[in-house]
Amino acid sequence: MRKPTLVAVAHGSRDPRFAENAHRLIAQVRTLRPDLDVLLAFLELSEPNLVDVLGDLSGDAVVVPLLLSDAYHARIDLPTLLSDHAPIGLRVVQAPVLGADERLLRLARRRIAELGVDNPGVILTAVGSSDVTANARTRTLAAQWTRSTTVFATGESTTLADAADALRSRGATEIVVAPWFLSPGLLLDQVRAVAAESGIRVAAPLGADRLVAEVVVERYVSTVAALDRRTPLPR
Repeated sequence: MRKPTLVAVAHGSRDPRFAENAHRLIAQVRTLRPDLDVLLAFLELSEPNLVDVLGDLSGDAVVVPLLLSDAYHARIDLPTLLSDHAPIGLRVVQAPVLGADERLLRLARRRIAELGVDNPGVILTAVGSSDVTANARTRTLAAQWTRSTTVFATGESTTLADAADALRSRGATEIVVAPWFLSPGLLLDQVRAVAAESGIRVAAPLGADRLVAEVVVERYVSTVAALDRRTPLPR
């Protein structure tokens, strides 16, 4: 029996670095699972668009969101597109977001270590959401560092400078920003520019690392395993 296609879906961006990172990540996924048909699609702004990819499917598929937060895009935007555009007669199932997987947390710690700073105060910076529950889940991720706080790049008034001052008041002598971002992009560039004004170093985003690819594959496998056992899809 043919295995379902793994369709990895990223948001998309006008910044070409975003799509380039996504393509490198998918290359990692294909290396891990050469037995699978692995496709990349974007919700908007980048090509190929998810609607077009769905229209070309010839078999069942598991859609893995390349998202770190279970917010609007994962809960509303993507399910609506799948409901409206999945081919009739095929089963297209959405997997959970990549989220707070331990491998991604380990990778975020590695990115900080790459700066060569011992025990810094860490500002975890994420995109942010109108979903307060999603933001609260992101805030809990900062607890992996002894002195840490969270600043969202959109929709919140707390600044990097204020967050750095708060960490210094708790004994941090050096401050770094840990981006909870999968890839470079315009928004992360803005974070870097603001951080530079305060002399704060910024670590690299998670990037197209093998650990991220492992999480993508795990989301696919666990979704296949959780499907209705009466009509199972092969893993």
